Amino acid sequence: MTEHRQELARAAAMLDLGRYDEAAGLLARVVAAEPASGRAWCLFARAHLGADRYQEAVDAANRAATLEPAEEWPHRLASNALMHLGSHAEALRAASESRKLAPSYWQTHVCVAQAALAAAQPSLAAAAAAEARRLAPNEPDVHFLSGKVALARGDLEGAREHQERALALDPVHSGAMNELGRIRLRRHDTAGAIGHFISAARATPGEHIYSRNIDVVILRTVSRMIYVFVLVALILLWVPAVAHIDRFPFALGFGLLAAGTLASFTVMVLRLPREARRLVRRTLRTRRVATALAVAIGGVAVAFSAVAFVPSAELPQTLPVAIIITIGARMVATARLRSPFSRNQPGARRLSRPGSARGRDIMVP
Repeated sequence: MTEHRQELARAAAMLDLGRYDEAAGLLARVVAAEPASGRAWCLFARAHLGADRYQEAVDAANRAATLEPAEEWPHRLASNALMHLGSHAEALRAASESRKLAPSYWQTHVCVAQAALAAAQPSLAAAAAAEARRLAPNEPDVHFLSGKVALARGDLEGAREHQERALALDPVHSGAMNELGRIRLRRHDTAGAIGHFISAARATPGEHIYSRNIDVVILRTVSRMIYVFVLVALILLWVPAVAHIDRFPFALGFGLLAAGTLASFTVMVLRLPREARRLVRRTLRTRRVATALAVAIGGVAVAFSAVAFVPSAELPQTLPVAIIITIGARMVATARLRSPFSRNQPGARRLSRPGSARGRDIMVP
């Protein structure tokens, strides 16, 4: 029995260090030797969660719940894994069972709030978060979750206050830093959002979602720049047909449009932290972004050339073609930017890894 406890302690230490596969290997031997150990199965589920093996985590958590039906931890573990699998209704049922078994534990109310958010039930999430705050007003993860609930309900100020409270209680709470970045995005403060995402990535280097958030924000900004560029170009394309101006002023307008767009983007980049500027340069050099920019600029240039160099008599026939080219260029460029990042948006409901700065108090008993 002493050896069994020592192995469980070693496995728990590995999990706290993020060594999920090593811990899973050790726990596989433990549950084979002691198949009736509910705690071993819970730790096994936690190891699978950390390694993104969610179905295995559900199976291990259910085995623990069968062995120890009065324990709430297996249900919390199962709920977390089920949320990752997209089984939100089942996750909410598991979370509710954990709360029923341990209504005095703040962790069970946080679990219900997380599952309710995933199941698009913000009122239930808000009630569970409020109860968690009543039970544990000084737990940073409680305020972190409360901030997520407030943001989901559109209460930006409340969300900000909760995340700042979480950081006051835990200055290295990377989840709260990330959420503050999301709040800044809602307020259209791109530079501030990237600053928070960088802080989160520094605090928890293993959580790649934070660095991906930075890439997504940069790509979103480039996409908006392309949108504005093409929109103004579409307006300018009508100028020759309406005002009958010469080619030189028309070409000058195109040049001013390109220069103004570039200047606006440059000013935005210069407002970013130095580390973020390096990330912007890295992102702009990728083939995907370079292709998108080339398509947008090239399409607009072709459209402007078609309008600028055709005889006035042919302009009514050429203008619709130029407009189609411009809109098509924008659609192709936007699709090129968005396709690989659709699953990693900053607003995605990615839950904490067990043992991380965001999730350690939620996941362990």
